[in-house]
Parts: sequence; C-alpha cells; structure tokens
Amino acid sequence: MSTILYVLLAILVLGVCVFVHELGHFLAARACGLKVQEFAVGMGPALLHRRGRDGTEYSLRAFPIGGFCSFVGESADDEAGDPDNINLKPAWRRLVMTVAGPLMNFVLALVMAVVLMAAVGEYALVNRIDSVTEGSPAQTAGIEVGDEIVGVDGTRYATPEEISIAIRDTGERDVLLTVRRGERTFDALVSKQYDEESSRYLMGVTFGTERVRMGFLTAVSRSFSYCVELLKTMVQTLGSMFTQKEVLDSVAGPVGTVSMVTELSRQSFAQSFTEGVTMIVNLLVIISMNLGLMNLLPLPALDGGRAVLLLVETVTGKHLSRRAEAVVHFVGLVVLMGLIVVLTGRDILRIFGVNV
Repeated sequence: MSTILYVLLAILVLGVCVFVHELGHFLAARACGLKVQEFAVGMGPALLHRRGRDGTEYSLRAFPIGGFCSFVGESADDEAGDPDNINLKPAWRRLVMTVAGPLMNFVLALVMAVVLMAAVGEYALVNRIDSVTEGSPAQTAGIEVGDEIVGVDGTRYATPEEISIAIRDTGERDVLLTVRRGERTFDALVSKQYDEESSRYLMGVTFGTERVRMGFLTAVSRSFSYCVELLKTMVQTLGSMFTQKEVLDSVAGPVGTVSMVTELSRQSFAQSFTEGVTMIVNLLVIISMNLGLMNLLPLPALDGGRAVLLLVETVTGKHLSRRAEAVVHFVGLVVLMGLIVVLTGRDILRIFGVNV
C-alpha cells in the first residue's frame, strides 16, 4: 500500500470520529425538538446538497474530515424572533444536544472495542513455550520451544497464569514440571537462576501469546473496562501536561495525529492484513475517546464550555447576554485555533526532523 493511501486512511479515521461527534449533536437535537439548519458530511465547499422534508439541508462537502451541525440563531444575521432560533429553546434541551456529541464519541469507542474483541480478540498468554534462553536451566533440562507445561510438582494446571504462579511460589528450589510435547508427556526437573533485574529466580522460558476471541457479553464487559481504563489514563496524562515537560512535548496536533496513524498503520499492515485492520480499529477507539474527553473540557468554544453555561442557565434560569456569550466563545475559539496552529507547526517540523 502506498504512502498516500495510508495518509488517506488516517484522515478517514479522524473524519469518522468527527462525523460521529456531529451526528451525536444532530440526533440529540432532533430528539429534543431543536431545528437543525444544516447537517454536513465533510468540510469545505458543498459538492451535493438536498433539503429534507424536515427543512434541514443535508450536504456533502469536499474534504472528508468530519462534518458539522448548524442552527438558526448561531449567526448574527439570523432573526432573533424566528421560532426555530435555538436560543429561544429551553436550556436543558440545548444542554442535552451539546453533550451528546462527546458522549457519541465514547459510544463509538465502546462499540468498536466490542467489535474488535468479539471478531478478532485480544492477545493473551497461552500454555505454549515461545522461547528458551540459551544456556538456561530450562534448556539444560531439555525444555524446547513449542512444549506445553501442564503440571508443577505433580499438580495439574490449566492456564499459563496458574502455572507461572505455581512456579514462582517454588522460590529458589528446583521444580518438577510435567511437559507435553506432541503426543508425549514427561516430567523434567528444572533448576533456577537468580535474575538481578527482576529480583526473581527464573528458569529461562517465556510463554507465547495469541489472539483469543470472546463471546459477545464477555467482549462488552471487557471493552467497557478497557475504555474506562483508557479514559483514566487520558485524564492522568492531561493533568501531567501541566507538571511534566516531556508529556507536554509529546502532544500532537492534527498533522501529528495523521502522521502517527499513518506510520502505525504501515507497520501493522506490513505484518498482516488482520494486524493492520486491528491497529486501525484500535486507533479509532483511542482517537474517539480522546476527542470526546477533550470536547468535554470546560473551556470556551468547546462543548464543555458551552455545557457549563447551559447548566448554569438550567439551574438559575439566567443567561449571559448573547453578546457576552459570543465574545467568550470567540476568544476561546481564537485561543483554540492558535493552539492548533502551534501544534501543527511543531508537527510539521518533527516530520522534517527538527527537534522542538
């Protein structure tokens, strides 16, 4: 696959995440009785457009990098008294519509994680020796790659985790292993060597790994746990940006994200088609989760900032003046665009090998 195709694939991943985000706004708006003026797929000049029976204009735009929803009342030229003006609608409805975009990103991440774990599976240890260290006690005892350890000191075990724990619990003493090799099963007495790095007594073998597919319910449970842990890690990383320079230096903008997805996709597809598709889906999960989290930050111009103002209005019944709100979001947008420009500049310099 050529480089340009990998780049297009990376752009498509970002585009899907942004499109689903906007779709969340659109579906919530419809459910809450808010009139959507335009729902666009892509950005830039419109290639195709059609007005639906509901009065919403649906458009396909030139650049496949997401989409957007527009509402009556967002432009200064819109009539304040228009019954479809979004600013005249109850605050709680606008709040639901606002937070639905980021929440839809979390839903997308969870759904794709379930698909991945149910269809492809995740790597797990298997009861098969994958490597034997040269000159190790295991090699001396006759253990070979491909052997299966099925028992420790006369006790049978079913999983590599149980076997590892049983071997670890024997400490520094020799251990009697029951080994299966093909159709033959035999016992092997294996000594240990102390490893300074891990501070443990080791035999010199490692178990192999392979993808294990899951049932649907198990995949849902495992995917939910995975997404929660991923979200926790992202929150911790976000906090570290303000205290650790190396974390801040690793932050990438849109160009850096596309570059990262391109390179990881290239490496994965070089191994196999399955590994390539798996990597793409994994990146889709991570990027969608990250997009949802970042948009929920309580900053002006982001969904989180709008949600804070709408929450205050819902509770107190008081609203900032339209002018004041517009100024707040405009300043936030300028700062946000400035940050994107800075990150994009850094990304481009990194691509050309300039350390920043």
